[in-house]
Amino acid sequence: MKQLRPASMLCAIAVAVVSLIAVTRGQSVPRFVREVPWTGKGTWLKVDTHTHTRFSDGGRTVEEVVQHAAKFGCDAIAVTDHLDRNLTGATPEYFDAVDKARAIYPNTIIFGGAEWNIPPWNGEEHATVLVAPGAERKLEVFKREFDDQNRSKHEASLAAAGLEWLAANAVVDSILPVVTYEHPSRADGHSIENVPDMVGWRAVNDLVMTLAGAPGHQGTKPIGSYRYKETPMNRWDPAAARVGDAWDTLLGQGLDVWAAYAPSDFHTERLSDLADYWPGEFSETWVYAPERSAAGVMRALRAGSFFADHGRIVREVELRVNADGLPRAAAAGETIALPVDAAIVAQLTFVVPPTAWRTGPNHIDAVELIGIDASGAKIVAEGPPDTTGAALTFKTRVPAGGLVLRGRGFRILETGTRLAFYTNPVRIIVGR
Repeated sequence: MKQLRPASMLCAIAVAVVSLIAVTRGQSVPRFVREVPWTGKGTWLKVDTHTHTRFSDGGRTVEEVVQHAAKFGCDAIAVTDHLDRNLTGATPEYFDAVDKARAIYPNTIIFGGAEWNIPPWNGEEHATVLVAPGAERKLEVFKREFDDQNRSKHEASLAAAGLEWLAANAVVDSILPVVTYEHPSRADGHSIENVPDMVGWRAVNDLVMTLAGAPGHQGTKPIGSYRYKETPMNRWDPAAARVGDAWDTLLGQGLDVWAAYAPSDFHTERLSDLADYWPGEFSETWVYAPERSAAGVMRALRAGSFFADHGRIVREVELRVNADGLPRAAAAGETIALPVDAAIVAQLTFVVPPTAWRTGPNHIDAVELIGIDASGAKIVAEGPPDTTGAALTFKTRVPAGGLVLRGRGFRILETGTRLAFYTNPVRIIVGR
């Protein structure tokens, strides 16, 4: 269904990765190449960055959505109504309603964002767009110029132009927009089709850092409203859940993409099989932010400093990778350079709250570590979580082509259903 991007864009990404490795080899190691400066001194914030209201096709007001998000423990909530021309998302009245909600709920961080119909698919493919509050009203122009719903001509180049416009017009105090590719495999024949799309957008700039590893609409049947060929795996998009699929392919190509993300995509409360859980009620994304603010949330989202889960089953999930000579262990979103054959220790830790969405005692039953290297992606460690110390510890040596690690875990319900959590990756590249 999707249009492939030119091969030259793939080449550009490959050249960039090779150049990075070449520069790395000329410098001393071990060291951090990409660092999250607030690691070890940040704050955990629960966020939902994909919701809808009556300004598009939602059933509740902005105030009601924010009220319920706060009820279910969200520290930050984004209202992201559709940019369709026949709807009233990204209008002055829309942003007025967001500002009114901010006044009523001063302890909740509220974003006035949008859901973009990405060109050239006329509403088949969507991305949420978050900008700093000071740039939100500029999305009215973005809607008019770059949304693809019901345009007379559908041009792939308009997506690149939209990303360039955001980079030029929607940056406030050095806070770049965050664009997330939502429900990525919902309209695909196969989830691997997401690779050329992400590569093409990232050839323009790095605003599309994130894809929705888990779709919203977790209360619907079918889950996520995936009615075409691909279906969720343990409620997660196969692009993220299927080992070796689109997420792992992108990571293997050298693109840092964050998919440990689980929004609600709330439209209407779950009163039937065609409705949703409230923000924070079932799906959770937890960012580890430098501070409790809109800027802090956006910086964490861009940095990959977050994890996600379903069912409220875990807290404070951390994937750490350490090696001799590093000043500290690397965390999710970070890149370290190490010599070939250097010994590394990866550890997955988390807190299990006593109760969760499902009634009865809460528990995590299985954990896994996925590794991506030159040979491809595979599960490199798995089993029940250890009850003392880290839940999972994995020791290995750095292969010649480097290594990317990401973690996940599951609570297994009595029905056999598995509720999952996912981390973002830690990348290890080769230096000398």
